Amino acid sequence: MRPPLTLNRRMILLAALAALLVLAAAAAPAKALEIAPPDPHSPNAETIRSSYWVMLVVGLVLVVAINAALIVAVLRFRERRGREPVRFAAARGALRPVGGALTLLAALLFVYGVVQASNARDVEPAGPNGLGAGQSAQVGIKGVPPAALAEGTDTTSEGGQPEVGSAPGETSPLQIDATAQQWLWRFQYPGQEAPGQGTFSYGELVVPVDTPVILNISSTDVGHTWWVPALGGQVQALPGKVSQTWFKADEVGRYEGRSTAFSGTGYPVMRAWVRVVTVPEYQAHVEQLRKDLLAAQEFVNEKQQEETGSASAGVASPVPGDSGGSE
Repeated sequence: MRPPLTLNRRMILLAALAALLVLAAAAAPAKALEIAPPDPHSPNAETIRSSYWVMLVVGLVLVVAINAALIVAVLRFRERRGREPVRFAAARGALRPVGGALTLLAALLFVYGVVQASNARDVEPAGPNGLGAGQSAQVGIKGVPPAALAEGTDTTSEGGQPEVGSAPGETSPLQIDATAQQWLWRFQYPGQEAPGQGTFSYGELVVPVDTPVILNISSTDVGHTWWVPALGGQVQALPGKVSQTWFKADEVGRYEGRSTAFSGTGYPVMRAWVRVVTVPEYQAHVEQLRKDLLAAQEFVNEKQQEETGSASAGVASPVPGDSGGSE
């Protein structure tokens, strides 16, 4: 009889590794190994995605290099049967080239990170399909700090027109106040209404395509996080503090956002949606939203006046049996 076949350990490991690679390739279409950020639709999101890939590649190269050096060292200096182990002897300064290379790599990564962070903060101008200057009264006011918008500071000139602070032909970013509360978002659109009577919406933010949008982010209760992966990075929403971020959506669509800071029992259902539309659709949406809010306010005022009138009539009516004076 032939002796039973035995497999080498190395062959078993290679077969197991090949099987894992096949399973990983088969699972990739189902997005089981989704390690990349979603497709960016804003310049700052593109910068974040590029930085992510650079850091991932550098990290993988370092991991492979370190493990390869470790394997080579183990194979070269291991003890074998019948042989004396090779002694490792390094001259003084033998590791300086390695330390110098790693220091140079760290410095390059630091400079790259600073440059990319600066690029991500630079607000780009509106594109040819974006909201141009003078197209709508809902265009934000350039140079006005978030506190002035939140407090309703008068930012009009002597002629009654908003001071855009830019030369003719330039466009100002669209400034929108995004306020978080448990467990939803409130969006205040810019305009010339009186303080407290602006145009606002809940849950979904509608913006024009190819237009820079600056968000003034704050919170009314606890800490939250503004994060729409396709349009930029995460920004903290904290009570009593206004943080800013920006984006310029390059494609019409609806983008989902979520909070990454636990804010209570309703945290799992807290979502924010950004719907990007064309400029005419944005203008029509804001105008209709403004009309709906005015109609709702007028309805509330009418009801309050009716209740006030009924209460006044009840107080002024005479009491039965009262002669109204003495004889």
